Amino acid sequence: MKRLIFLAYLVVEIGVFVGLSIWLGFGWALLIAVAAGGAGLILLARRGRAVFGDLAMAARNEIAPAKALTDTALLAVSTMLLIVPGIVTSVLGLALLAKPVRRALAPAVSAYGERKFAGAVDRATLYATGAMPGTVVDGTVFVESTVVAPTTAYPHVITQPQLERGH
Repeated sequence: MKRLIFLAYLVVEIGVFVGLSIWLGFGWALLIAVAAGGAGLILLARRGRAVFGDLAMAARNEIAPAKALTDTALLAVSTMLLIVPGIVTSVLGLALLAKPVRRALAPAVSAYGERKFAGAVDRATLYATGAMPGTVVDGTVFVESTVVAPTTAYPHVITQPQLERGH
């Protein structure tokens, strides 16, 4: 799957660059690609200072941390898109720096982060306590022949027998 995504990225970026080269000429296409990356890095530096200021204020409980965390996540994605060479990724990275785009994406980013965090906390709790519901086969938990989602409330807990080292 990763190879397919990478191949799609290469095809899109090369296609856009070739199309821009045919339309405007190679020199202008190259100038646009370099200028988009440079403008993105300048805007990223400015936006980065603001995001880190928001994180500091959230650490002091002056503002709600949710906004600062979603802005940080979107800034990280924007940074990756601006670092990866190409016109399309630079335009997407610049778009993520725009306030209306961040405001529109914030609920989706928050929901995704909450799901990932809840799953991680559930798994960490199960591993830390040594209590696992049901039977574990290759990292998948089965209770009565069904797979249990990490966020499901467990009405019962079955403690797995612990083997001594070397067995």
